[in-house]
Amino acid sequence: MNNRLVIVDAGHGGIDSGAVGNGLLEKDLNLEASKYMYNRLKELGIPVVMTREEDTYLPKEDRIRRVMSLSSNVTRPLLIANHINAGGGEGAEVVYSLRDNDTLANLVLDKIGEKGQLKRKIYQRRLPENPNKDYYYILRETGNTEPILIEYGFIDNKNDAYKLKNNLIDYVEGVVEAIAEYLDYPYNPSNGNEAKEEYIVEKGDTLYSLSKRFNISIDELKRINNLDSDILSIGQVLKLSDYNNIEYDTYIVKKGDSLWAISRKYNISVKELIEINNLTDLTLQINQQLLVPKTNKNIYIVEAGDTLWSIARKNNMTVEELKSLNNLNSNLISVGQEIIIK
Repeated sequence: MNNRLVIVDAGHGGIDSGAVGNGLLEKDLNLEASKYMYNRLKELGIPVVMTREEDTYLPKEDRIRRVMSLSSNVTRPLLIANHINAGGGEGAEVVYSLRDNDTLANLVLDKIGEKGQLKRKIYQRRLPENPNKDYYYILRETGNTEPILIEYGFIDNKNDAYKLKNNLIDYVEGVVEAIAEYLDYPYNPSNGNEAKEEYIVEKGDTLYSLSKRFNISIDELKRINNLDSDILSIGQVLKLSDYNNIEYDTYIVKKGDSLWAISRKYNISVKELIEINNLTDLTLQINQQLLVPKTNKNIYIVEAGDTLWSIARKNNMTVEELKSLNNLNSNLISVGQEIIIK
């Protein structure tokens, strides 16, 4: 084991949204991925820092300056730049620098592939005006770091957008496993965040960021903690689970499902889902039956080719009833969107 530092860089931020598509913003996904990665690496005892922890804008010069400051007096820190792609492709890509070999890039892409994402490629890209230099400045101008740039999927591809919305954290967990293996740290797939009953609010925390981090909806966080507003204060203690008076439905596992995606859909943690179902094998099988909390809402996940008219017809509803129930102002829907039905 060694003490090499990992620098986690959430690409874009603030006024720089990055790529946009299918109702998603790259900057938000980058920050979600980076916060999860930071917390998991800390749990594994791997030294780690972040370039940005909030939705703030970092100009190129400031981002480079921050990386260089964080990496000063550190021997060859890893730099993990989290990004989302665009341009019509599909799947994950990893870019590695001209000064390094492809070992880490291959390991990361393989682990993302094991989590269910299409493996597109690893590659190096050269600056057109100087082929001896890297194309991306986060690789080119970051000193003695060992950097990789990860593109988890294409935000403008409907299949990838659905995966990014539901499975991004699964892919990031794959990267965490790859980093631990590469740095020779013991890897434990369990998530300490999910095991917590309570959380003490820290600087920069919001209900949105905590809901993403702990796999629980904002409404559920507010209900459990009797919150009347979205304002949090540093040092505030929040409860993260409520096991009282829960009734259960049966959920049938479908192709593409993951424990993370199912837990998010039913507003519980992965740990709770595992405990409820006494799971020892965390690999899901198609048609496997899982107990999930009963909900008073019936949810339909939009698939390719669906329209409001076809969904309404399947469920003996009118289009106007669907629009009213879901507060929709138009007939446009997207693959992966959740629609409440009677």
